[in-house]
Amino acid sequence: MRKFFAILLLILLPCGTVAAKETKGSAYFAFLQGYEEAQAGHYDEAIGYYKSALSLDPGSASLRTELALLHVKKGEFDKAETLLKESARIDPKNRHTLMLLAGLLTSRSEFEKAGQLYEQCIAMDKEDTEAYLYLGSIKAAQKRYQEALDTYKRVFAYDEENVMALTYAARVCTEMKKFGEARAYNERILAKRPDFEPALLDLGRISEIEGNLDAANGYYEKVLRIDPANKKALARIAAIYVQKKDFDKAIHEFEKLSDLDRDDLSVRENIGLLLIEEGKYEDAISEFSLILASRPHYDKARLYLAIALQETGQPKRAIAELLKMDHKSQEFKGAVRSFLPLYVKAGMVDDGIQETGRLIEKDNRNIDLYLLLSALYEEKADFRKSISTLETARAFEPKNTDVLYQLGMLHEKNGDSTKAINYMEDLLKIEPDNAGALNFIGYSFAERGINLDKAEQMIVKALEQRPDDGYIRDSLAWVFYNKGEYGKALVEIMKAQESVADDPTIIEHLSDIYGKLGEYDKAIDSLKKSIDLEPKADKKKVLGEKLKNLEQQRR
Repeated sequence: MRKFFAILLLILLPCGTVAAKETKGSAYFAFLQGYEEAQAGHYDEAIGYYKSALSLDPGSASLRTELALLHVKKGEFDKAETLLKESARIDPKNRHTLMLLAGLLTSRSEFEKAGQLYEQCIAMDKEDTEAYLYLGSIKAAQKRYQEALDTYKRVFAYDEENVMALTYAARVCTEMKKFGEARAYNERILAKRPDFEPALLDLGRISEIEGNLDAANGYYEKVLRIDPANKKALARIAAIYVQKKDFDKAIHEFEKLSDLDRDDLSVRENIGLLLIEEGKYEDAISEFSLILASRPHYDKARLYLAIALQETGQPKRAIAELLKMDHKSQEFKGAVRSFLPLYVKAGMVDDGIQETGRLIEKDNRNIDLYLLLSALYEEKADFRKSISTLETARAFEPKNTDVLYQLGMLHEKNGDSTKAINYMEDLLKIEPDNAGALNFIGYSFAERGINLDKAEQMIVKALEQRPDDGYIRDSLAWVFYNKGEYGKALVEIMKAQESVADDPTIIEHLSDIYGKLGEYDKAIDSLKKSIDLEPKADKKKVLGEKLKNLEQQRR
């Protein structure tokens, strides 16, 4: 029966003018054998027979097209393209060949050439809906949305209720933010096919974009009444509950998704993240532990597990989990900077130094590891080793701005302001708008009462980069203070305090400004607050003496 079908297929295939000659009869026989091998999935054998057939009938466009299809199935796209182009030259009106070649060119993002082929198909048949749909899709892929929409409208000229053209037109309108038109197209679909799930899902997304979450939820619920196992609808409902911060309901929806596909660990991951968001850290630990039981090398889950452990006051366990990660993974690289507070909180700074040193031995070009090791030495006030560590990193990455900034900060803490400023100036040669370096130098000048105009310029420039940064705003206030412009200083320090309400230095500066303005009661109240917030005993003592002087001035 299969051979009979193959013979019938050969009779119907337009393989040239034909059969009278013996060579072409042999070509058909070879093609028949190749067809049977192709049907059995034996592509190499089928290609051999098709090539034999083509050698016997070298002018056949259809043989080239069939041979190209086999090369596509094997992933040999260059060979397929060559054959399809040859076929199109031989028979330029063979729609099957043109559509296949256009599809192949589209997969290679050669949209202009593919579009020309679809237009050729349309020129042969003004109602070739498939060609219109593909042509519209490549216009959309190029973000030429109006052209894509115009292409779909050409379908409406002869088939005004074509569901696929309406669907794609709606999606293009959504991309163009023409939500009213998109909604109208989808409603035309639903008027004809009320249970058409893609239209309901698209209307849900449009409602979400417009901020009407309840309406969106209604569309997704309609989808679930049609298909209770629709994952897209369940996922969107869960996302809506997340936006509403109704995490319990979101978790409930994700649980439904998980029941549908136990192998989809991304759903369990979302549940774990929501549990962290809710502060249910123990439940989150259980969730991520379950994920890791089935996928022990899933570093993202291990990172989230470490976060949950940290929140439950288990820094040692959090460190242990992070160290299990693949040290070359992006997740681990992103997690490196979170090690410092963990080591400090666990009282394991020395252990951190040893472990980070071992990691550097294995990966001695990882800048983040050097920054971590330097910070651990800084935690012990060992500025010599902290600086030395970063100088090692700077040797192979001399233009790394993080390294230069930290070196500047370390030299400042080590009492060498000149070197500190030199490093910051080196940083600004690489990144002239670096807000941190601009602020550092500007504040240093203000503290020393020098170059105050330049300091003001630099700090204003830093604020242009980070206008909501209270610490930079405090620097500007301090420049005005040292210039004797106390009214301006008060305006800026008040803005700084709005951003950073509990910083003892900012509040001390506020006290100083009030003192210069003669508002001693406010100055004293501010200074008392600064003393309460100040964690360092030696600094508290200095502030205490300052308070005594203020109280004497008030008398």
